[in-house]
Amino acid sequence: MLSYQNLPLMVSIFKESILAFPYRMLIIYTTKEWRPVKIFPPIQKIVARAGSRAFVGLPLCRNEDWLTISTGFTSDVMTTILELSNKSKLIRPFYAWMYDSKRVMNSYKKRAEGLLTPSIQARLEAERVAEKNGEVYEKPNDMLQWLTDVVEPQHKTTEALSELQLLTTFASIITTSNAFLNTLYDLAAHQECIQPIREEIEAAISANGGVMDRAALRKMKKTDSFFKESMRKTSGLRKYITTSLHHYLSPKACSYFFVKLVSAARL
Repeated sequence: MLSYQNLPLMVSIFKESILAFPYRMLIIYTTKEWRPVKIFPPIQKIVARAGSRAFVGLPLCRNEDWLTISTGFTSDVMTTILELSNKSKLIRPFYAWMYDSKRVMNSYKKRAEGLLTPSIQARLEAERVAEKNGEVYEKPNDMLQWLTDVVEPQHKTTEALSELQLLTTFASIITTSNAFLNTLYDLAAHQECIQPIREEIEAAISANGGVMDRAALRKMKKTDSFFKESMRKTSGLRKYITTSLHHYLSPKACSYFFVKLVSAARL
């Protein structure tokens, strides 16, 4: 759950979102003329970077290879799910084999493991040395460490932890990105709401000394209400993710994991 203990992490994630936004959206504002843009890819990268700040920490959350793996894995998993859901259960294995989806997923896992292995090994070694010397190991405050703490002992490996990290990233990106995208679509469909929301945002930031932070966000009641209404009918992916996680985690650990995941998603 959210607590004062996690306040520094919450602030860091919020700042990471602000840093990522202009960098990803800059290409859209290179002309004064109206033109079509693909809005979803930059949204995914912003969400991936902000979420990775809580999941894997610095500097990996800003690593372009990690962001590409995170967003690519999310997109390909959803594409595979949608394609297989339209096929008979009898031919799904053949269809998956024909389109080599398993190889694609495994390639993401290997690439993710390659990036995460140094950090995972360093943490496991630091914890082992601290325990050997009778010292208290100061754990990093991120999802990777949370997973390391709750995973079953036989799965405390770079391979298993990397796959779990990909699953948490997938859950974060697909839910948050879709919520953001659907909100933009709803806003375009209800243009009468644009001006009131814009005025509220400008007033909240101005009253906060020109700073966009959590204090300013709390004053954006109309914006918050619009987001919530847009998300009201959105279904989650808990069942799918839980099924995958049970391979590595105990039922109690799965519940703990989702508390952490929801906490990070609400930052």
